[in-house]
Amino acid sequence: MNINIKSIKKKLIKVLILIAIIAIIGVANLASISSRFYPIKGIDVSHHQGTIDWSQVPDKGISFAYIKATEGSGHVDTKLSANYEGAKENGIDYGFYHFLSLESPAQSQFDNYKAAIADYDMTLIPAIDVEWYGDMRQNKPDKELVIKQVQELSDLMEDEYGVKPLIYTTQTFYFTYLWGEFKDNPLWIRNTACTPVQKFAIWQYTEKLDFEGIVEFGRYVDGNVTNKKKLSTLYVK
Repeated sequence: MNINIKSIKKKLIKVLILIAIIAIIGVANLASISSRFYPIKGIDVSHHQGTIDWSQVPDKGISFAYIKATEGSGHVDTKLSANYEGAKENGIDYGFYHFLSLESPAQSQFDNYKAAIADYDMTLIPAIDVEWYGDMRQNKPDKELVIKQVQELSDLMEDEYGVKPLIYTTQTFYFTYLWGEFKDNPLWIRNTACTPVQKFAIWQYTEKLDFEGIVEFGRYVDGNVTNKKKLSTLYVK
């Protein structure tokens, strides 16, 4: 019996490629499928989404939004005012987040945040966004510095607003710096692969939520989910 080894190898390669494609598609969709177990949907927005037609947002089943307010000690998001007004006018619960920098003192960053939202009310507690940026993955900062910055800003926000802020981070950043820390702060975790293993208040499950016709062409929105019990802990008292 003649066996065509070359033909078998080609077929085997095709099968392996097909299996790999199925696996990749499966992982990509796992987070989206798992997110359906959390009935309350939200978004987080900044200038990266451009101009948002907030009147259409409730039609997408969105109940809450976190709006970028500030970054570092001097930057105020250019869409802060428009996003605040849009969320409020259309019945979306909202809070404001600050993107933490490791290059400037927590006090000056807090002052920037406080001043930026001074004229706005909010229905959800403040949030600190701490994640990889710049070349941090290649030149990792000391854990002590990260913890110090987050702790100081968290304390300042708690003193001002009477509640420990929500902490947003990614799965890898969490395990590198925050694992075992800030147990009393509610956690907002990004994991676009599967349901997070951590106890979370909000899960950011995708960075490519389909908002065609609502945000500017070619731009996407981060999608978040939670449930009624978890969300109830985030309302401003």
